[in-house]
Amino acid sequence: MNSVIKIGFSLTWEKPVLIHEGGLCTRAISGPREALRYLKKDFDQRTGQLYWDAVFSCVTALRYRSAPSVARQYFLFACDDARIDAD
Repeated sequence: MNSVIKIGFSLTWEKPVLIHEGGLCTRAISGPREALRYLKKDFDQRTGQLYWDAVFSCVTALRYRSAPSVARQYFLFACDDARIDAD
């Protein structure tokens, strides 16, 4: 077996997603890899369809099966659903 799965670890979004807490920007998420890490480690609400859609879209973007911009949009949807101030 010589098949190799290409992973886009260095994929970035045109504009990072900024996470705000208390009116201050506390974190900048620049692409699907960072978003997936945030969803799995720092996201308080790890349930619900929007959360899982965000996880799936980040994984598919990293595997070059969807556009990174789609992952960004689903990440924003999940943040909004969890009442995380992100833009």
